[in-house]
Amino acid sequence: MKFILTTIIIFFTLFAVNAQDKGIKFQNGLSWAQVKQKAKAEHKYIFVDCYTTWCVPCKLMATEVFPQPEVSDFFNDKFISVALQFDETKKDDANTKRWYKEVKQIEKDYKVNAYPTYLFFTPDGALVHSIVGGSDAKTFITKAKEALDPKTQLVNLKKQYADGNRSPEFLKVFIDALGRSWDSQVTEVINVYLPTQKNLLTKENLQLIAMATAKSTDPGFKTVQQHSKEFDVANGPGRSRGLIGDIAFDELVLPIVRVNGTKVTNGGMYYYTGEINKYVNWDEVKAKLDAQYPQLADEIVVKSKVRYYRDLENWPKYTEQAAVYVKQYGNDNHNQVMTYANDIMLFTDDKACLKQAANWSKEVLATPDGANTSWYVNVYASLLYKLGHADEALTVINDAITNLGDKAYGLKDTQEKMKKGGNL
Repeated sequence: MKFILTTIIIFFTLFAVNAQDKGIKFQNGLSWAQVKQKAKAEHKYIFVDCYTTWCVPCKLMATEVFPQPEVSDFFNDKFISVALQFDETKKDDANTKRWYKEVKQIEKDYKVNAYPTYLFFTPDGALVHSIVGGSDAKTFITKAKEALDPKTQLVNLKKQYADGNRSPEFLKVFIDALGRSWDSQVTEVINVYLPTQKNLLTKENLQLIAMATAKSTDPGFKTVQQHSKEFDVANGPGRSRGLIGDIAFDELVLPIVRVNGTKVTNGGMYYYTGEINKYVNWDEVKAKLDAQYPQLADEIVVKSKVRYYRDLENWPKYTEQAAVYVKQYGNDNHNQVMTYANDIMLFTDDKACLKQAANWSKEVLATPDGANTSWYVNVYASLLYKLGHADEALTVINDAITNLGDKAYGLKDTQEKMKKGGNL
């Protein structure tokens, strides 16, 4: 009996050791100062995985990419690695709590505001590179190699740009690096790069125009107007109308609907400041849009009214105007329809509003792209749940999880919340 017990203990000990040997070896038991000291002693760079407990791509990277042998072999050879949790929960263990102060400092110093973010430091602890977002194993290793090469390190590319390098070849490399790190400077650099191009109608350039065009004076704006079909082929159906509409709102509608209104951009997010005008002259709005964008004026007015009532948090009027958009333009832009439905799901308990949003969502899910988009399914099921149709909502979720498989992003979390019967 003693021999059997000993054998079992040895087996599980070996199993635990083997399990620990797999994947990237994160040194979370050390302090930040000790991590830098270890990196310097071993002549290795530092890799920091910045994640949150609610981030689905973070979890996928941790469970499906980091354990792969080619990934772990590369990172364990080249880096001292740390995985840091950037949100705080009641379930946090002592080691996670021990990092709270340093995590806040890292978040502030290196402007970590999207997840997952991956930071790369020299052995001395100087930031040289960053990446935002997950990827497959091969792509992730390729991106990480850029952090080790002075020619592709983001910090060195920034210095070259500041020193005046404007060659098209360099600008393209710089744009790619900025894009991978979600650095807001990418807009500026793209708009410097585009005038160097003889042909703006390549797929790559049209995609860059979509990333960087925010004003009617930007170099890519005329291309969006004059080549909308080509632009939409490269960037998605209806994208040209949406981009022109957003710019028209910022430049023509915003000064009317808000007093001293301004648009503030922070990373990939934005919001508007200025007091909301309670007495908007929509005829004036229409006249200005007709003068500059006659073919899109009606649609822009409808979308502007939806945005206006959202800012006022008047959800019945919001739903009323969203319904106008859905009826007139919804067939060409399912994503916009679902965005309106999602707002209603998130911000109001008004049954009439929820019911309308559920009807729009159901129609979108009946289309080929609708049923295969996990976010659309999530919105529709959540609306059903808020309307009190919990069983029907769970059926929709369960069917989608079965049909979408590993593309059922976020649906299992919603499923668990619904099963518990609490708020979503």
